[in-house]
Amino acid sequence: MVLAKRAFKWIYMGLWMLRICFALFGTGYIHPDEHIQNGEVTSGDLLAYHTIRTWEWSAVLPVRSIVPAFVTTGIPVWFAKFFFSEEHLTQGIQPTLLFRLERFTFLVMSGLIDYSLTRLIPSPTDRRLGLLLLASSHVMHTFQVRPFSNSIEAVLVALSLVLLRKITSDIALRKRSLLHLLAIIFVTGTFTRPTFLIFGAPIAYQTALRTFANAGTTVRWLRLIVLPLFTATAACATFMVADTLYFRGTLDDPVVTPFNFLKYNFSPHNLAEHGLHPRWLHVFVNLPMLVGPWVLLLVMRSIAEVDILCRTIIQIVIASLSVLSIQPHQEPRFLVPLLLPLIVLIANTGRLAHVGKAFWVSCSIFNLVLAVLFGILHQGGVVPSLFHLHSVVTNTSVGTRTNIIYWKTYIPPPHFLGISKRDVSSGKFSFTDLAGAPQDRFAASLVASNYDRTFIVTPVAMWYTLPHTIKNCMELEKPIFPHLDLDHVSESMDVGVLDGLRLGVYTLSPHCVSV
Repeated sequence: MVLAKRAFKWIYMGLWMLRICFALFGTGYIHPDEHIQNGEVTSGDLLAYHTIRTWEWSAVLPVRSIVPAFVTTGIPVWFAKFFFSEEHLTQGIQPTLLFRLERFTFLVMSGLIDYSLTRLIPSPTDRRLGLLLLASSHVMHTFQVRPFSNSIEAVLVALSLVLLRKITSDIALRKRSLLHLLAIIFVTGTFTRPTFLIFGAPIAYQTALRTFANAGTTVRWLRLIVLPLFTATAACATFMVADTLYFRGTLDDPVVTPFNFLKYNFSPHNLAEHGLHPRWLHVFVNLPMLVGPWVLLLVMRSIAEVDILCRTIIQIVIASLSVLSIQPHQEPRFLVPLLLPLIVLIANTGRLAHVGKAFWVSCSIFNLVLAVLFGILHQGGVVPSLFHLHSVVTNTSVGTRTNIIYWKTYIPPPHFLGISKRDVSSGKFSFTDLAGAPQDRFAASLVASNYDRTFIVTPVAMWYTLPHTIKNCMELEKPIFPHLDLDHVSESMDVGVLDGLRLGVYTLSPHCVSV
């Protein structure tokens, strides 16, 4: 496929504008981890907002390092808090601003993947085609612009490949600072997600081979790598000190979050709590869903190449799919770091230059559908409902006690509600997530409500399933469109397209519900 430079610039700019819109305005909700592994924690610590701290942040066995979360969302929030006037902060940072600060950070970070691709593909023509394939991917419009730890991991894998390319192309290895940078990235990746080691192992192996070839002897090789190893040790110590002080408040009881992560995930009982999947899911479902079956077809035709970068990428793909498929808990986002390596592989082997319009049209449709699905529709009303409730509860009279109940939705990240821990502990606000609780438990929660106001947030389709005695007590205060509830497809289809794609914010009539 021949693409003029001018046409490429306009298309690429358009795709970036689309990425910006998905990042700052797309309220689709892919998985609770995009909030509870990052923004929920930093907002609770820095803004004293009521938040949910899950098992991952337990002081007994913390499996997440605070450093990646603080650097990616904590620092932007801290700056926003610092630059806002004290007068304005009496109401706190607006949840909409908080949402966009988190997304903006990851939007900027996603640009590092684009940059990495330009460093990894030497041919200008193949580079342009690779950039278009990357920028049009639904992964870049959804997963990569959200505060997932997998998104950080993908960026670090991309930068590691760039450093490997520079190390292998430096005949005399004059810039030894590259080894120090790679050491720091490896430690950062390991403390972000220990699975980074799976993606990084082939890179480390090729780096070891290249440095040994450059050194000539084992003694010289050890002299070459000893300082980078000290750098890695210092970086490890920095993460451990930060995590230990955060979780323990003292250095007497060291915290090593990667070790805790592995300890937790090696337990079949723990994995069962998060859902067990067939071990073929990554290979036959998750990877094709992330990159598209057409791209995988090109990958299969590129595996015979012997270039060191291509060989490393093939090793990364084989190692990651093999090891990650051993674990029975498998989600598509675990494979997000493979997107860039696969595109680099097929671009550097010249495969993209020989595909026709049918390839690009089918890829575009595939990615657009999944971008809209994950970026806008899927659980798309949860975050806007929190924005709406924030505007309601912060403009009420003093002394009004408010109860908020979510039912049949993903975990609502309460830091987007913007209420303080103090107001929740004092009883001014009650925030309950009933998740997928049965109907009788939901009804019991309404009977037990003795607050001045009660808001119920649930898909409109689920309202139709309630008995009339409860439905008549619930008044639709605000419908939010769109909201696709894939956990209750049959109920949504029964009520039609409009109501089936709406999330309802209801008010409960006082003293209406009875046992």
